[in-house]
Parts: sequence; C-alpha cells; structure tokens
Amino acid sequence: MSTLKFFLLFLCLGASSWLGFSFPASAHDFWINPSNYSVQAGEKTNISIMIGHPEDQNSWAISPHRVVALRSVGPEGISDQQTLVSETDPKKPMTFSFNRDGVHVLTIETTSAYSELEAEKFNDYLDEEGLTPIKLDRTSKRKMSKPGTEIYSRRGKTIINVGNIGESDPSYVTTPLGLTLEVVPTSNPVRLQDGENLSAHIYYRGQIMSGVNVKLVSLDSDKGQVASQKSDSEGQVFFAKPDAGEWMLHVVWSDPMEDSEQADYDTIFSSLSFSIN
Repeated sequence: MSTLKFFLLFLCLGASSWLGFSFPASAHDFWINPSNYSVQAGEKTNISIMIGHPEDQNSWAISPHRVVALRSVGPEGISDQQTLVSETDPKKPMTFSFNRDGVHVLTIETTSAYSELEAEKFNDYLDEEGLTPIKLDRTSKRKMSKPGTEIYSRRGKTIINVGNIGESDPSYVTTPLGLTLEVVPTSNPVRLQDGENLSAHIYYRGQIMSGVNVKLVSLDSDKGQVASQKSDSEGQVFFAKPDAGEWMLHVVWSDPMEDSEQADYDTIFSSLSFSIN
C-alpha cells in the first residue's frame, strides 16, 4: 500500500471514530456486568459495561456524553447514579455499594450513534437478530441491494441481590421501569428452582411485544448463546432453567424512520443480566 493510500485509510478510520460511527453488526450484545451478583450491604462491587459477545467481549468506555441515564432501584426507591459516570475513569469499572438488604436493579441508557453497513452485511445482520419486519420493509422499498443505515442506542438492566432478599420479589423487579426496550422477568431468576422455567416479557415503548427474538446467553463460560426464542402473543418467552452461573437475556428491535434524512432505521439493543444459583 502506498504512503498516500495508507494516510487516506487512516483518515477515514479516524473520522469514523471521531464522528461516533460504529458497526453494531460486529458487536451486538451489550450488558451490565457486576463483579458479583450477590453481595452484602455496604460491600463494594465493581460494575463494567460490556459490548461484543462473551467470547470476544470488551469493556465499553463509560463517557458522560454517551450516558443518558444511570439509575438504581431498590428498597429505598430510585437513585440517580450519574455522578459515578463523571467520577470514574472511562477505562475502569464503576464501584457500587448498596446500603440496604434486598433486591436492587441497575439500569443504563445511552445516546444514539450512527451506523452504515453495505447491503449484504446489513441483511445478514437483520437475519442474525431476527429483525424480520425491517427486512420486509427493505424488501417493500426495494432497498435490499442498498446499504442499510440506522441510529442505534442501548439499554441495560442487571439484578443484584444484597444480603437477605426476603421471600418475595418487590414490584420493580417484575414490572417495566420505563426503558424504551425492556426485558422484564416474571420473577427474580436467582429464585428459580429445578424444573422451573426462566420467563420474561418484552416491552417496547410501554407495550408488550410479540415476535421479538430473545437470546439466552451465558456470560461466564464459553457456551455463548445457548438458546433463542420469539416472544409469543403475550410478549413472553420461556426457557428451561439455565445452569448455575451468570446469564443474559438480550433483544434488539428497530423501527423505520420515515421521511428522515438521518437514517433508515432507529434500532435499540437491550439486555437483562442476572445470576442463577
């Protein structure tokens, strides 16, 4: 490669980085990753935000400019945790401690970024994520041979069990917390007994969503994705109880952006990470 071509390539790659361009087809999954899902009250735990897949995961740099909201919900109510974003080195995990026994849910929401993929890669990405409505939209608009453009943002939730969590789930564990795209378990997964199903509902803009592809992913083994299922007419999925360990339910949904010069689609990635005993 000539010096000039190398320099131009460097400029292109640099520009894509500066403008926030990235390629979600190579790093779909996004999740909150506590160092321990079960802690004692007052005990410090490190929490990272991860992207990629379990076998090639990377820590997401936690920039204040990319975080719309960071909240914890627990026995004391809702707490805004954004000060941790500005106080933490973006390359290091955040350090949390919870002062009350009980179940705590941590949520994060990010700003949107832009992505453009050539036609074949974009169509493969739609197949991989089960985004059939978008594929049908592209087909109807005769765009299957054209690049796909989207703005994408991310939502994450994790369940952290602190000390004595009692015998029943607080309502904020099993009801939506207002995320645009949200995985809502029917019970705290840590309570699952042998023979019971791991079950969750999928909500999009406050409504239950059928036909959403939900992936069950192992986070602490080399298994990666172990199962996937479409949400039923009630927006629900059922998986056999996973083995003990750390897990994630991951979903993606996208809407056409009609009459918009910004992008063709508005895509959201969302996950719920948790532990199984």
